[in-house]
Amino acid sequence: MSEDVSPARLRASHRDRERVLKVLRDAAADGRLDLDEFSERSGRAQEARTLGELPALTADLLPAEEQPIRLEPQPVLALFSTLSRRGRWVAVPGEHVAALAGRVDVDMREALLLRNRHRMTVSAVLGRVEIDVPEGVEVRLRGWSFLGLRTTTARPSTLSHPPVLEIDGFTLLGSVRVRQPRRRRLLGWRRRPRRRGIGA
Repeated sequence: MSEDVSPARLRASHRDRERVLKVLRDAAADGRLDLDEFSERSGRAQEARTLGELPALTADLLPAEEQPIRLEPQPVLALFSTLSRRGRWVAVPGEHVAALAGRVDVDMREALLLRNRHRMTVSAVLGRVEIDVPEGVEVRLRGWSFLGLRTTTARPSTLSHPPVLEIDGFTLLGSVRVRQPRRRRLLGWRRRPRRRGIGA
């Protein structure tokens, strides 16, 4: 699969469809959808083959940050506030995450990564960034810190060719921490077959 394929064209999984169906059921239960609307939308969700077919089914039911499937890039900047990103979302290569006198929690365990080597720039100024990654991922934490902390508790991967998360950026009187909670393994993290030749 090409690294340039749009997230909307990627195949939807049973779990992706179930996320959307749960929102539709909740909306029908509290009266936001009538039975005809629920039947029509749930049928479309069950028949969806690509991720791009799903977001429109719940777009008018929840705020953008609570949508079950998020394919469009969203800014990750907490300015004197707390911001959380979790669930099924597209992690864009080269994305910037910053906490300026605030806090950002990023859960990447169900994120959809477009490449096997994912790079992020993560910075904290008088703030805090917490990043959760799935088991099996190799974390490379770089950047610089002044009167702050940049740490990872991620365990070394046991895979022969693990997906790689590279984190750069800076910390000024703040902290960046990468954690690896147990039980969620590589959901949404694409693994590529080994290629022969340069870089193999």
